[in-house]
Amino acid sequence: MTEVDNKVSDDQDGGFLASVFNFIFLFVLVFVLLWNWDGFWQTDIGPLTRVQQSVFPVKYNQEQLKISRVQNNNQVIEEMEGRVDRYEEAMVEAQNEASEAKEQLAQVINHETEKCRYYDTALRMIDLLTRKYSEHELKQTLSCTSPECEEILVSKQRAYEVCS
Repeated sequence: MTEVDNKVSDDQDGGFLASVFNFIFLFVLVFVLLWNWDGFWQTDIGPLTRVQQSVFPVKYNQEQLKISRVQNNNQVIEEMEGRVDRYEEAMVEAQNEASEAKEQLAQVINHETEKCRYYDTALRMIDLLTRKYSEHELKQTLSCTSPECEEILVSKQRAYEVCS
């Protein structure tokens, strides 16, 4: 054999072995990608599913368990989101009720403050009357029908403490 024939022979052998190696490498690469790809195991293609069940039953069952776990988790998440939504609605409603209660309380406080101003003014007027008139003239002018009225005329300290 000549040198050129040996070189051509080596190239053909190397080319054939390289082609086989490339084919095996690509086959293994595709197999590994498909093995780890969830979409391959979760397909609705009937013949492919039957092949998976018959050739790789353990892997097929594992992948089906993944699907059921994901579906269960999705259901749990939806229930939790529903509860969170209900809690948020209840919280907004409670906040609205609290703000309404605050407004009502402010109105009641304003009303009571106004009553106390009128009460204080009435006490001052009575005080002025007690300074201007004698006790006898005051009793003729004012007729008290309650013990509080008598107490206001005699001692105004407790009357002033009512609104303070």
